Amino acid sequence: MARLERLKVMVKFKLNIWQKYFLGFNIVILTIIFITGYMAIRLFYTEVEQKAEVTINKDLNALSRIFFRRVDNNLFYLYFSANNRRLYEMITDNDPALREMLLELKEKKELSFASIIGKSGKIIASANNDFLSDNSINNNFIDRSLKGELQKGVIVLDEDFLTQEGLLEQARIQIVHTPEARQYNGINEEKRGLAIVAAVPIYNDEHEIIAALYGGELLTRNCNFIDEVTELLKVTATIFLDDLRIATSVWLKNGERAIGTRVSEEVASVVLDQGKRYLGKAFIIDEWYLTAYDPIFNDQGNVVGMLYVGIPEAPFLQTKKETVSIFILIATFSVLLAVFIVYFMAQTIKKPLQKIISTMQRVESGDLTQRYLANDHDKNNYNNIKLTPKSPSFLLEGGTKIKEFAGDEIQQLGNIFNKMMESLQANWKRNQELQEKLEEKEKMRLHLLKKIIVTQEEERKRISRELHDETSQSLTSLMLGLKLIHEADDISEVRKLASNFREIIYKTLEEIQWLSYELRPSALDDLGLEAALKRYIKELSQHADINIEYELHHCKNIRLISVIETTVYRVVQEALTNVIRHAGAQNVKVSLKCDDKNMEVIVEDDGKGFDFTALQKEHQTLGLFGMTERATLVGGELIIDTESGKGTKVILRIPLEEIEELSS
Repeated sequence: MARLERLKVMVKFKLNIWQKYFLGFNIVILTIIFITGYMAIRLFYTEVEQKAEVTINKDLNALSRIFFRRVDNNLFYLYFSANNRRLYEMITDNDPALREMLLELKEKKELSFASIIGKSGKIIASANNDFLSDNSINNNFIDRSLKGELQKGVIVLDEDFLTQEGLLEQARIQIVHTPEARQYNGINEEKRGLAIVAAVPIYNDEHEIIAALYGGELLTRNCNFIDEVTELLKVTATIFLDDLRIATSVWLKNGERAIGTRVSEEVASVVLDQGKRYLGKAFIIDEWYLTAYDPIFNDQGNVVGMLYVGIPEAPFLQTKKETVSIFILIATFSVLLAVFIVYFMAQTIKKPLQKIISTMQRVESGDLTQRYLANDHDKNNYNNIKLTPKSPSFLLEGGTKIKEFAGDEIQQLGNIFNKMMESLQANWKRNQELQEKLEEKEKMRLHLLKKIIVTQEEERKRISRELHDETSQSLTSLMLGLKLIHEADDISEVRKLASNFREIIYKTLEEIQWLSYELRPSALDDLGLEAALKRYIKELSQHADINIEYELHHCKNIRLISVIETTVYRVVQEALTNVIRHAGAQNVKVSLKCDDKNMEVIVEDDGKGFDFTALQKEHQTLGLFGMTERATLVGGELIIDTESGKGTKVILRIPLEEIEELSS
């Protein structure tokens, strides 16, 4: 524990900046090399595996095409043989040479058996059997062929047929038990055979079916086909009867083909039980292979066997090991080279960094005039630098110009630091100005808040006074009048009083409606902005001695969200109120415009105008400030264009995209 503490103290106090940089950079390099190497190896492994899988998949597709092309060729050969008139005549004449013709067909087409089956299912002639007796063959292929269909496919031949055709010994296989293989207790021999077969109807001159030509190729121990595929595709290949290898280019250690061995349980469950293709690693005999298996279906759609292609995994593992070895050599060389380069770099940047640190320490103490100088003779001038914001260079006191330093990255860093300090000084001044403006704006906000509170109370007083002075008096008059009506005896006097009271009620309703409209026009909520503005301007024109013109451009019948409509309405209301109170104008024009980008409201008068800057200094622009705040809250802007003696134009512009964002 004590040694560990001493080591910590030594590391803490004895490592200077370049040593820390050297150590840290090497750690970073090693980490990057490790992570990059790991990812590169993983990607390489993945790419190799994917390429192997794609290659195996393509090879299996090629084997399937070759295999089923062989099935098609069998049918092709038998079809042309069945259409040979000589064959028909020999069947009709019971010619003894019929078997010789079948033998010739069998040898020429490399078939395992060839027979002619009569319509009753009995064998008329067989290439493998001269003594036929009452032998017959009954299967779906022959039945459908005798009905006029061309038949081809893969079937399992039973022991009786194989015995009858003399093929039992070729098909007989002793089962060899191997590790990882599927196990069947008590089954040690296979006496069935897997064959490619075809059946073709034979017609007479009247186009009547008189027999069927039936032939096929036994695949058990038929390794010529497998060897051709192996040579062509450069892979191991196998044909299975169920899960048993019956023809293969996989070899046992004793130098014999692995005929009679079984496939693994994992492969059998996918291919035989589920009828699907299997791609992946599989343990074959005594080593791992990259494999692909396809099911073989008979004419009834049942899985009767499998096709296989594969390559040993060992070469891929060797490639992976070689790749790792090469990477380790490259990484070791890279680390050594990096150590040398980092050591050199650490030594070359040590002194310039110390200069930069010294300069930054002076800046930290509050001296923003400090600059980085590459030359030692400029050290005494650190505190005499004057800011020149328009130039990337700066001046020493007395007019000596210090140029930007050309050189390596450290010197460029010094140039950037100098520019940053120049910008920092300029920004410091701008920040002070912005701070003053912000404080001024905050004062305006406080004034506005006070004004809003006072105005709110004054508005409440006005409403109260209106209700008390006008509405309350009118209701009192109505109450007294109702009493007079109650006491009156003459109907004409009642009618006269009722007529007077109707006038009082009408005036009272008008006063209440105008008071309500001033507070919040119902048309704004019911009919929208365009209708509310139109009605407000009409009412205002009747009460004020001023001509107000209203124009609408491409905005008819639009409805916006409530906050937008309220903002536009209140800005127009405040602008018109200011015109009536202060402008001394004769004419006012209100325009509402809409285009693809903006919604724009313009209130323009021909009044006396005002000096906006002077009013701001005197804090006389609270109304305009309130309008600006309303516009800002909905993402818009308010523009005041005015000059003494030249009228005033108030422009409210709200981008449509802001309206869409508020809506969403």
